[in-house]
Amino acid sequence: MAVEIVPVNPAAPERAVIARAAEAILRGGVVGFPTDTFYGLGCSLMDPAAVDMVYQLKRRPPDLAVISLIADPAQVEALAAEIPEIGEALMKRFWPGPLSIVFRASPLLSTGSRGPRDTVALRFPRHPISIALVLAVGGPVVASSANLSGQPPARTAQDVARTFGNQLDLILDGGAAQAQEPSTLVDVSRGRLAVLRPGSVDVSAHLPPGA
Repeated sequence: MAVEIVPVNPAAPERAVIARAAEAILRGGVVGFPTDTFYGLGCSLMDPAAVDMVYQLKRRPPDLAVISLIADPAQVEALAAEIPEIGEALMKRFWPGPLSIVFRASPLLSTGSRGPRDTVALRFPRHPISIALVLAVGGPVVASSANLSGQPPARTAQDVARTFGNQLDLILDGGAAQAQEPSTLVDVSRGRLAVLRPGSVDVSAHLPPGA
């Protein structure tokens, strides 16, 4: 049976539709949904088995982090072991928006929910569907790009369905992605800025020398 593609208003997401996706995630499932960049595969960051499933679906090497979305920058305090000064500056300047930041993971996160070197990659998106889904789940939602590792990102719900089909619980269709680049990915886990993946924002243009 083909995976169900459920339309959702990208500007004002319908509560019932978001609730269906959140219920699937809370049952340990994986859903496709639009983010502030491209379409992502979503599951609960707090469910290590579901996180592992995302890696398997994408055929993603275990040494590459998956990014999780949050609905409020204050949530970083519970998910990160510490927030370096450079991390605070980046959050204030670029969130909400397409900047993903790698922190040292909090001990509260299980080993299976952490990234390489005991880290966690977080983003506070500027996208109504993403925010509504995170709020409905009640915790961080993994949003790894909905493509096989190394392949072009999925721009539409139909792209996601062609790649993953009935391996997903459902796909939210919020229309075609408008982004031209992925989120910029930076690492502040060692107290200094390291750009892991250039993307939608140029962090160097807005930070003091030596950051």
